[in-house]
Amino acid sequence: MALKKLKLELQGAAADSLILTFVKVVTAVLGLLLTKLLSSQFTLQEYGTYSQAMLIVSTITSISVLGLTDATNFFYNAADDETQKQKNIATVFGLQYIIGTTAAIIVMFLSAPIIEFFDNDQLKQVIYFAAWMPLLENLLPMLQVLFVSIGKAKLIAVRNFIISLARLLIVVLACFVTNDIKTIFVLLLVLDIIQVAYFMGSLSKLRFQIRIFDFRKSLVPAILKFSIPMAIYVLTNALSRDIDKYVISYFTNTETLAIYTNAAKGLPFDLLTASFLTVMIPIITRQIRSEKYEEAQITFKSYLRVGYITTWPLVAGAIVVAKELMLFFYDKKYLPGLSVFIIYRFVDMTRFANTSLVLAAKGKTKILMYCSLISLGAHLVFNVISFKMFGMIGPAITTLAFTLCLTLALVVLGAREINTNIVKLFNLKEVSLIVVELLAIGGICYTLKMFLYSVISSSIIVLMLIYCTFILIMLALNWKRIFECLHIISVLK
Repeated sequence: MALKKLKLELQGAAADSLILTFVKVVTAVLGLLLTKLLSSQFTLQEYGTYSQAMLIVSTITSISVLGLTDATNFFYNAADDETQKQKNIATVFGLQYIIGTTAAIIVMFLSAPIIEFFDNDQLKQVIYFAAWMPLLENLLPMLQVLFVSIGKAKLIAVRNFIISLARLLIVVLACFVTNDIKTIFVLLLVLDIIQVAYFMGSLSKLRFQIRIFDFRKSLVPAILKFSIPMAIYVLTNALSRDIDKYVISYFTNTETLAIYTNAAKGLPFDLLTASFLTVMIPIITRQIRSEKYEEAQITFKSYLRVGYITTWPLVAGAIVVAKELMLFFYDKKYLPGLSVFIIYRFVDMTRFANTSLVLAAKGKTKILMYCSLISLGAHLVFNVISFKMFGMIGPAITTLAFTLCLTLALVVLGAREINTNIVKLFNLKEVSLIVVELLAIGGICYTLKMFLYSVISSSIIVLMLIYCTFILIMLALNWKRIFECLHIISVLK
């Protein structure tokens, strides 16, 4: 009866989050299948070329977004009437059109030195298509923020599912019909154009049009004052995330980058917390703007609690079966990156807490800027040093160390902004208990895995048996905590 009651009470933010999570699980599975196809059907050289092009897209996207995704949320929710909302959003989007187009032209103009840096002539085939992807990749999350803010988060979930299917079909076409990486970039660009057009049309039907003639020059200084510090934070965060790949690209070759890219790929263990974050951003923004700090504390604490209760077991189980996961997700030719793969799973453990949620909602973007600048500088120096000392594993170690430091800083500073501290945000007794559970069950499952290999030769069967056993035990021990968190979040407004 208690379980049934909890289910019935789930509504609001919790209900929207669970819907988003369900769709994200499906889309994540499709995404992993996509990576599996690319990894197994293309050579290391070809997949390395794909990785280099996507690295360029990732970096330029982070540069050209200029903090405008957060500005979309902030200036939409800050406006008191619909007319002002229209003007704010039109100006924010107008800035992105200008910046994104300029960035694309610059990438095309600098294509020769970019190709020379990566020392890969095959990039010539895709770089002109990749140059325009950042503009569209930035517009999409900005549009998604609007849908969440007007209470249409479910539309995003449906859209993400359909797009994941379309991306999978594109990769299948490239792998089995054209056998050409270029096909992927051409069709992904077309797909992004269709997505932006769909979102714009959907907003018009909801009576919220983004009209370019509503652009107001007078609003630009206020928007840039908010977004530029946020832009520096996003950019330096992205460069800190990707700088290890640039180091690997510079000091090694395309094949090594292919191995490192897959090993360092973040896996979707934070699906639930990511879904909660999507629907909780507008909530905590309103709470902080209204100076309802006690409510903001509950919101932030609940988000963090869901994070470590759900994310840590999923990641810990993956560490126990790390080799089997690499074989399942990628291919045996990527096993030289196993150590990097394991290190990045610890990065996954901290990702849910590495959020600018509170500071961005409070408008303290300069703090984010300073934190990220310090992190980037340290990354740049220590990635090179660690590579020289330890080889391919070095940059992964550096990434983990600085991710932990930045995450701790963001939580401490965020807590201060809502009149609390990090100790009050975490139930230290509960955290310690979960860590002990993870270590104990992890040790038992690893021993069981070694035994199973003496009677079973299939790595897939071992993977399924061990990982499912680990997760089921952790779920049995913590299901009450999970539903308690969901109940608290369901009444947030």
